[in-house]
Amino acid sequence: METGKKINHWCVLCGAGYHSCDLCNSQKTFTPWRTLTDTLEHFQIFMILKDYNNRRIDRKEAVELLSAFDLSDRETYKDSAKSVLADIFRDDGRSVPADDRAGGEDCV
Repeated sequence: METGKKINHWCVLCGAGYHSCDLCNSQKTFTPWRTLTDTLEHFQIFMILKDYNNRRIDRKEAVELLSAFDLSDRETYKDSAKSVLADIFRDDGRSVPADDRAGGEDCV
């Protein structure tokens, strides 16, 4: 986060506060990643988790897509994201039904 700027957004993946230009929020044709997350990488991870949670991709595809990212900071993620990651990387290969997965407006 840039120093000296007021925190006006919180990352939907990790909860970190950051500053982002609110002019981007006025665009109705797209959702700029800076309105949702503090980094582009967190946005990409968030979208993979969201696609998995909404059954757009399966567990195998989620694992493959997430392998491109450094997830060493995942303990700092919000509980809902950690829950979806635990489901994706579960050892027994089972998946928690989407209806039983964590929910919420800013949840994956």
